[in-house]
Amino acid sequence: MKLRIFNKKLWGSVLILILFSIPLFIENKYVIGIVTFMFINALLASSCWFIMTTGQVTLGHAGFSAIGGYLSAAFVSRYGLNSWLSLLIALAVVYSVALIIGYITLRMKGIYFIVATLAWGEVIRIIFSSWRDPFGGLVGIMNLPPPDSIKIPFLYNIEFTSKVSLYYLTLFFSILAIIIMHRIYTSPVGFIFQSIRQSEDLAESVGINTMKYKLLAFVIGSIFAGLGGVLYTYNIKNIQPSSFTLLQSTNYLLYVAIGGSSNIAGPIIGAFSLNIFSEFLRPIREFEPIVFALILIVTIILFRGGFLGFIQEAGRRIGEKISYFQKNKVLLNNIIY
Repeated sequence: MKLRIFNKKLWGSVLILILFSIPLFIENKYVIGIVTFMFINALLASSCWFIMTTGQVTLGHAGFSAIGGYLSAAFVSRYGLNSWLSLLIALAVVYSVALIIGYITLRMKGIYFIVATLAWGEVIRIIFSSWRDPFGGLVGIMNLPPPDSIKIPFLYNIEFTSKVSLYYLTLFFSILAIIIMHRIYTSPVGFIFQSIRQSEDLAESVGINTMKYKLLAFVIGSIFAGLGGVLYTYNIKNIQPSSFTLLQSTNYLLYVAIGGSSNIAGPIIGAFSLNIFSEFLRPIREFEPIVFALILIVTIILFRGGFLGFIQEAGRRIGEKISYFQKNKVLLNNIIY
């Protein structure tokens, strides 16, 4: 019997506990802000990965993030709506737009689908950059207020005016979204997604409505991309078209490719790893794309399955070594005694 040292639930719980404890041990607000944006990038990378579970590669993911962020910001700053109501309306619009775009583009396959999503993402960005009222045109929307406080009857108000409070808010929504996507992926619906990715024609031959499930994955992934855009505006306090370019959509794919795509932990690992690299590369920011490209090449050559695959393989080998030594120890004790 092999020793299981990679208990997903145990390590997941430990990781969540560590993340919730970070503000208790780190007082540097800059570091807190950097980690907060890692959560947002992990959420966006995971939502991009979720669309890829049916075999579709999208280059327009930043467009849906822009819809969520822009609409939420406009409703709050221009029309004075409650932050949480604005969030719900923004995600509802993301759902509607994703449903329409997905219904049109998912009929295409391969490179045609990729180019179509790239075009839609750029169209969305151009619309926001051209629409001065209420979206501010090329300047965007500046000086956004913090999210509205949450009132707990007879207890206290939770306000989101500090870096730490926004850290916990972002962490909560990111973990909730990732858990939902993971649950769907490991459900019977997720198994259908995987069957479509492996062979769409075979899935159709056994009666699966592949268009329906591809559209479902596309819409869910886009909704969580919209949520990432809303969380971005909460933390940065402004929103501009330059934040939702093709480069951003490419980065989300890069997080998945380097982190690994076998499960949702891959894009999370990729997002955190490359964001940490990005901080070290801040003095030479102009060379960051070159460094990331080199990391991608090395990962493809050396690590089958990305960083996640490397971690899983290392855990498996360590487990086998421990099991081997334990077995020999038992045999040795039987011989001696």
